[in-house]
Amino acid sequence: MSDGSDLAWLGLERRGEGRWSFELTSPLTRHDGKLYGGAGIAASVATIEAETGRDALWTTTQFVGSADMGDRIDCHVEVLARGRRTSQVRVTGTAGDHIVFAALGATGAARKGPVEIQVGTMPDAPAPEHGESWSSRHRHRQDPDNPTSWFQIAEMRHVEDGRYIWARMRDGGHTRATIAFLADMVPSAVVRAAGKMGGGTSLDNAIRYGAMADTDWILLDMDPYFGSGGYLHGAARVWAEDGTLLAVASQTATAMVWEGDIPPWLSEESRG
Repeated sequence: MSDGSDLAWLGLERRGEGRWSFELTSPLTRHDGKLYGGAGIAASVATIEAETGRDALWTTTQFVGSADMGDRIDCHVEVLARGRRTSQVRVTGTAGDHIVFAALGATGAARKGPVEIQVGTMPDAPAPEHGESWSSRHRHRQDPDNPTSWFQIAEMRHVEDGRYIWARMRDGGHTRATIAFLADMVPSAVVRAAGKMGGGTSLDNAIRYGAMADTDWILLDMDPYFGSGGYLHGAARVWAEDGTLLAVASQTATAMVWEGDIPPWLSEESRG
C-alpha cells in the first residue's frame, strides 16, 4: 500500500469515516483548467487504499461531470464488502451538488499464489533520453521553466512517434495512484494511430495492477483498439524499467481531432 505520499501530492484530506476531500489545484488539471482524468482515477485509487488499508487490485472510474480549478471535490468511499483478504469498494466524487466521477474497485492483501506469471515481455523501446518531451508540443503556450497543469508534476517523452511513452513523476517514486495518473494517455494514441492530431475527453479510466517495482520511469506501451462513431477505445501496458509489468490500463473517450499541432482551445483566436 502507499506510504501516504499519495494523500500529499493529491492534497487529500480526511473529513471523517469514508469521507475525503481535495481542492482541484493546477497540477491536477488539464491545460484548460478542468479536472485531468488521471487525477480522478488517482484520487479513486488513493482513497480506496487509505480507507481499506490494502493495495488496489483494480479500479475503473467513470467521468460523469466536470470540475474547474479551485473547486473542492468531496470523495465518499464505501466499502461494500470486506473479506479476509479482499475489499470491494465504491467511490463517488462530487463538487457542490453534482457528481464529477464514480468509481468501483477492489483492494487486497497479497499472498504467494498458485499462479505467478507475467505474460509477454517489455518492448525494446528507445530510452527516455531519446524521446520527445510532451510539453514541447505546447511550447507556444508553456514556459518550460514554469509549466502549468499536470506538466508541473509529471514528465512524458514520446518515442517511435508515440507508440511508446516514457513517463515519470517529477518528485518522488511510483505508487499505484501515480501509475494511474500517468496512464491517462490512451485517447491520443488512438488518434495518432489514425495519422491525425488530437485526443479525447475520457468517459472512463480503468487500471489493473500487477507486481510493483522500484523505477524512475515507466513505459506506456500503447495499444490503440479502434475509433468508431466519434468514440475512441484503447489500452496500454505499463512497464517498469526492469521489465516488470506493473499494470494494464484502458480507456474510452469522446474523440477530439484538429489540424496541426495546436488544439483549438490554445489557438490565438480562442485566447482573444
